[in-house]
Amino acid sequence: MSNARTFLWLFVDVQIGFILLDSYEHWKLARERGIQGVVGRYRALIIAIVAACLAYFAIQIALASLLPTVQRISDFVIRAANVNMKMVDTRWAIPVFMSVFLVGSFFDYLVHRFLLHRLLWRLHENHHLPSVVSNVMPGIAARPYVVIPNFLINAGSCTAVFALIRILGHPDLIATFIYVVPALLLAFAFVASASHSIFLRRYGWTERVFHALLLITPREHLVHHAAHLEGNYGNFTAIWDRLFGTYIPPQRERFELGLAYDQDFLGAITASLLKLSPTARSRCEIAHVCNLNPNVPATE
Repeated sequence: MSNARTFLWLFVDVQIGFILLDSYEHWKLARERGIQGVVGRYRALIIAIVAACLAYFAIQIALASLLPTVQRISDFVIRAANVNMKMVDTRWAIPVFMSVFLVGSFFDYLVHRFLLHRLLWRLHENHHLPSVVSNVMPGIAARPYVVIPNFLINAGSCTAVFALIRILGHPDLIATFIYVVPALLLAFAFVASASHSIFLRRYGWTERVFHALLLITPREHLVHHAAHLEGNYGNFTAIWDRLFGTYIPPQRERFELGLAYDQDFLGAITASLLKLSPTARSRCEIAHVCNLNPNVPATE
């Protein structure tokens, strides 16, 4: 399966569900605030969001097509390690799944904290652009440059896993690891979508369930999208943030979300070389979902 097909598979099996739930939540919140005819009232903004999402997703798919496919990497590992896929031991599937999930979340933390929020910030800026954190937003529903950090995380994780397997002297576990890769991809995609869900963020039971499973909760991850706070870099679990002192508990008070400086959908993918015109910003009401100046009101 190509990388592009993998992203499409995850989009269909995971992301669409969260996009529908979050769309419903936005509609419900608007109605609760007395806004009638939501689609008509925000038609220009909705069109701008959809257009930005499609553009972001197109870039994401195009870049994914340039990198080695998951199948090609798996085939290389099978040949290099002389793995017999008939050696898969399903009794080890759950322990291997949990171990690799933990290793993957560790490398995700490292790349997220030390690269994406530093040297590679321009690749990650679009993800922090929305002042409304939801799966319907450009940069969250579709992440144009996500394939680059994903490649670094996957390379580091696989190297660590294979080294550990070699040290343990159980090459048969490589076959089991390859066997659980689809489940791992689904799990990572699910947690990444759930942690940004405005729908799930409303419910206390979500926090309790995610805590019990040692997963990052939607309210914990919301703090990471605060304009003036730095922490909660773990996209899948808070274990590493707690261990390395970067954990920030969910905030009770309201705080500003998004970027602490002027930015829009176009500027976030062009390193600010190009930005939407003042007329386009005004006509599409971009200020509802982007901080077009550093002194915007706090957002929930």
